[in-house]
Amino acid sequence: MRILLTYIFVLLLLPAAGCTDFVEPNQLAFVMGTAIDYAGDGSIEVNFQIVIPSQMSGPFKGGSSGDSDNFVVLSAVGRDIFEASQKIQKKTSRRLMTNHRIVIAISEEFFNKNDVSKLFDKLGRDPANNLRDVIILVKGSKAKDFLMLKHPMEHLSSIAAGKELLINDMKSFSSREFILDSVSEGTRPLVPVMQIEKIRLSGNKTKQIAVVSGFAVLNKKLKVQDILDNSEGSAAAWMAGKGSADGITIPWKDGSGTLSFRLTHPERRIRSVRGNDPKHLILTVKAQAYLLENKTPLDMYNVEDVVEVQKYMNEQIQKELQQTMDRVRQRGSDVFGFGEYLHRKHPYWWKSQKNDWDETFKETDVMVKADILLRSVGASGSQLK
Repeated sequence: MRILLTYIFVLLLLPAAGCTDFVEPNQLAFVMGTAIDYAGDGSIEVNFQIVIPSQMSGPFKGGSSGDSDNFVVLSAVGRDIFEASQKIQKKTSRRLMTNHRIVIAISEEFFNKNDVSKLFDKLGRDPANNLRDVIILVKGSKAKDFLMLKHPMEHLSSIAAGKELLINDMKSFSSREFILDSVSEGTRPLVPVMQIEKIRLSGNKTKQIAVVSGFAVLNKKLKVQDILDNSEGSAAAWMAGKGSADGITIPWKDGSGTLSFRLTHPERRIRSVRGNDPKHLILTVKAQAYLLENKTPLDMYNVEDVVEVQKYMNEQIQKELQQTMDRVRQRGSDVFGFGEYLHRKHPYWWKSQKNDWDETFKETDVMVKADILLRSVGASGSQLK
């Protein structure tokens, strides 16, 4: 009797020992990019860019593999992200997996006509989302058009966009950072902007690709307040503490040539004037500069010329950054985090100002200072002739 009971007990345990919810890799659909478009009547059009592993050309064969498609874009319209995703799930033979997603592309039209904040409840609530994917705004086109593009150098447009942002030092624009900025009372989101452009390939062939074309400044309601070009956008990202100070070219005095520098180790620091005036702030930017091109009559082996160049470079950078600061400040969107600084530095003052911070920010006096150290002048002194 005891042996019989033992056999029955073992048989009952066998089903429990198996992984009934385990899914094999060949049963998964890897979503590499998501696009969000306006669908009217408060609905959302969700598009998933799903990689086709069997069509990938391998790690050493460059971009798209000939004329074959190595991805598919599936779309559906729903009242929210989950409903649309469920409709897409029914169109595919594999389970959707978003853990490896690189980019979430949102059209400019959706930003202006829908409440973007409603998108991020699922992002923050669903543990299947890694929050490392990058939020981008697609200007002048549907976000779906961005996903449909084939890139000449990468397998997928989402991979190309992720690498382009990474190689240009735009590392602080993840969906996690976006959510934190959007719920913060003292910071407004700054979002990379991508635009579809035509490039020329060999011969007379042309191809459309998506390129970074600036940054979007959002207000408290996550509406597009302003779109900065690449130059001003990089300056704003630098002052916001999000990197992106890659290089600068400045004209020398009296128009006698130009100087080009590579900038590394960008930093920024905020402080109040005299430490106790919340409406007068100083933002100091720091970086290390390396002279890469000299088209002026200056001899950079001359110590006096080096000192003069460093001083003039700081003046010009400070002037350009101040112009960007004034432009953004006039829109009332604090993408730089001054509100968060004042929240910590002047908590009692901030308590009375936080509800109207966008208007108060317009009236706040912000001075930008540059402290750039010229680390190298290159391997030659004067301009090569």
